[in-house]
Amino acid sequence: MKLLAQAQARLPEFGLTEKVARNAWNAADGTRARVATALRTMASGIERCMYCSESLGTAIDHFEPLRLAPHRVFDWYNHLLACSFCNSHAKGGTFPKDTATGEPLIIDPTADEPARHLRLSLTSGEYHCLTPRGCATIDVFQLNRGPLRKGRLDAVGQCLDTLAGCAALLAADDTAGAQKRMLRLRRQPLADVLQELRRIADRPSAAVILGDEAAVEALRALYGQPVAKPVFIPQQTSRHQPDCRSWKSASAEG
Repeated sequence: MKLLAQAQARLPEFGLTEKVARNAWNAADGTRARVATALRTMASGIERCMYCSESLGTAIDHFEPLRLAPHRVFDWYNHLLACSFCNSHAKGGTFPKDTATGEPLIIDPTADEPARHLRLSLTSGEYHCLTPRGCATIDVFQLNRGPLRKGRLDAVGQCLDTLAGCAALLAADDTAGAQKRMLRLRRQPLADVLQELRRIADRPSAAVILGDEAAVEALRALYGQPVAKPVFIPQQTSRHQPDCRSWKSASAEG
């Protein structure tokens, strides 16, 4: 964005502190508004938080906190749309890094493939970690908190019901009607549930796993087959527990 580059150019070249960067950010009303508008168009559903996918994104989060990287205050790639819980209550200034590589241990949903690090259980509504980064992300953002688990389980039922309706419309050659229903579904919160359904639909045993062959056929028909880009998924070695801290051994708190 041109506005971001202009704002960045006005920062001091040397001696930039968190306080100076934050004051510059707070004073850039027009730039912040443009960034927020752009992020809303990128977010899943209707302006949903890029971390939890459930709550309305109301804040611009600096992925790498300004206390660690004040020079990234106007860096477009450091801006994410977040809800107030994930931005302020959960993450805040927390930014664990891998002690060996210096890389962040939490997932950037705009740059990383979450499926490499996390697995969503459609029967429990819980996330399980596949890597230390997945574990850290679950813990930092409290992705398995009660309201999110309950919401995901409700979303599973809603998705399957809608997909069954889409299958009936497709059987009646009403592709346009089925597509309208799917558009409404994609606008709902918790887009991660629909994404997991799409991933499962690639499997030969998808109908057995989901218990709804019509829903699977609707997914494949509306998205094409395969419905999700294949990615390497590490084997899950253990269930993620609420007090899981396996990532701590690899991290240095930023």
